[in-house]
Amino acid sequence: MGRVWIVMVALMCAVPTGAAEAEVSFDFQTAFGGFGIGRESFDLPVDVVQDRGENFYVLDQRNSRVQVLNRRGNFVREWGRSGFRPGEFDTPTAIVIEKGPENLLVVDQKNNRIQKFDKTGKLLKVFGQLGSSKGDFNTPTDLTLDKNGNIYVADSGNNRIQKFDPSGKFLVEWGRFARKGRGAELTNPVSLAYSEEGFGYIYVLNAPECRVLKYELDGTLSAEWPMHRKGEGALCGPSRIRIESRKYTVYIADTENDRVILFDKEGEPLGSLAEGKVRFRKPSGVFVDVSFGEDVVVADTGNHLIQKFRRAR
Repeated sequence: MGRVWIVMVALMCAVPTGAAEAEVSFDFQTAFGGFGIGRESFDLPVDVVQDRGENFYVLDQRNSRVQVLNRRGNFVREWGRSGFRPGEFDTPTAIVIEKGPENLLVVDQKNNRIQKFDKTGKLLKVFGQLGSSKGDFNTPTDLTLDKNGNIYVADSGNNRIQKFDPSGKFLVEWGRFARKGRGAELTNPVSLAYSEEGFGYIYVLNAPECRVLKYELDGTLSAEWPMHRKGEGALCGPSRIRIESRKYTVYIADTENDRVILFDKEGEPLGSLAEGKVRFRKPSGVFVDVSFGEDVVVADTGNHLIQKFRRAR
């Protein structure tokens, strides 16, 4: 295993000469996969989660499946195929895992629905359809769960966030028609994540402006900040946001810039991670687990790999 050091200037603006730099580092743990259609291979792995038994659940987009591998990267099982019937997928984009029974929810983007499975791949629930009414979707991109199991979906084509109870019943929406004092208009929200800090927050990535928007659970805007430093020249595009649950470190798979970037919960940049076994190429998924430290699993989409790291400092 190798150690990856990341050095960054700790301020968003210019830093005076002689100012100290902050360092974060990660130990590379493992990598597995590679391009293909068979077992232990991927064709655009876009997202990944890990269960308590350290099994990986990889959303293998162009193979239209969820592939399960053990901690060594060995095949365990798979489910799904291309189609529109329940249990099938058309461009799946995101996967999350419940804390309790460890069921899995998948954003089935072009079928405009959410599908819920148990760990063996048994279909438990499907909800959503194409539309703009409450509970409908238009090109959903991501989802997250709060501590009570409520489901939040980035309904990108409808420029809104929708909240559902654990059974899939619609509760509230925000962003499409911002209400005074409640939030900000959203344009193409591409990703979102739940944070347990305080009474809970939902972090949203708004793609065109590459901004992080921090909302209370009822949709009230609390804070916002840019993903990229002024003058950095970084590209803006689809990204994925996830929150570490102890210090609430914000991890963003900055897809167009081939890296994962880190912020604290106030939006101060902490550094970036850009390589493990190989340099990242269009990473589009990130999963953070604090069961055994601070493990970071990256869906290195362009390399058709899953790469895992442990934060060292």
